[in-house]
Amino acid sequence: MKRQKGKPSPPNGAPFPYGDYVQAQRDLQDIFAGPCTYSTICAASGMGKTSLARGLNQHNEGTRNTILYLSSSRVCAMGVVRCVAQRLHIWPKRNYLETVRLVADALSKNSGHVMLWIDEADQVDVATLQEIRMVAESELTDTPLMSVVLSGLPSLANLLDTSALFPLKRRIEIQCILAGLRRNELDSFLVHRFGTAGEERIPAAIRDELFERTQAAPAVIDKVVRRALGRDKGLIDVEVFRAVLDTYGL
Repeated sequence: MKRQKGKPSPPNGAPFPYGDYVQAQRDLQDIFAGPCTYSTICAASGMGKTSLARGLNQHNEGTRNTILYLSSSRVCAMGVVRCVAQRLHIWPKRNYLETVRLVADALSKNSGHVMLWIDEADQVDVATLQEIRMVAESELTDTPLMSVVLSGLPSLANLLDTSALFPLKRRIEIQCILAGLRRNELDSFLVHRFGTAGEERIPAAIRDELFERTQAAPAVIDKVVRRALGRDKGLIDVEVFRAVLDTYGL
């Protein structure tokens, strides 16, 4: 992002399009153009996993595509099936298998693309992840009845390495990793989030340290800089930034 000289930029609250984020956006949006599939998104906290889901949902508003987003470490197979059923306007039955059957029928007849997005998937138990795959493949078809996105902390990759989840892991076609900003993206990020006036108050002498201590996480950088800018007017002293970083244990 290049700043045009003489034209100050106002703050922008939209997610900053850093490299990993943009690539993940493209990969996930492309899913809707093809058959249903499995995907993973692994990233530390603050890298933009939830923002990806929001953006994808907004992009698909007004289309036949449906994104069902669930975020809870207590997700269970029965709860997932009931949520999918309700989204497809199916009244869930008391019998779990009967509900699965109705959901499968509705998905197979659906003219759009249904994507089930499970956030905090690194906290979901193995049995539930196994059952979610079984629901997605409850018809004898070559592809799943719905796409499944598993989003979580980097430990999600270790969870999927367990032998019990091998059948699920081998089906995963898209693996997105959000590693945060690159160093050459930091200045553009600061202009994007805080505008030209805000970015100019951040001393060059602290930027390398800010980048390293926040581990390049956009949400963490945003939190630190916002607090530092709120402490004073004009160019912010380097020690003020260091004090804020210390406050957050960075």
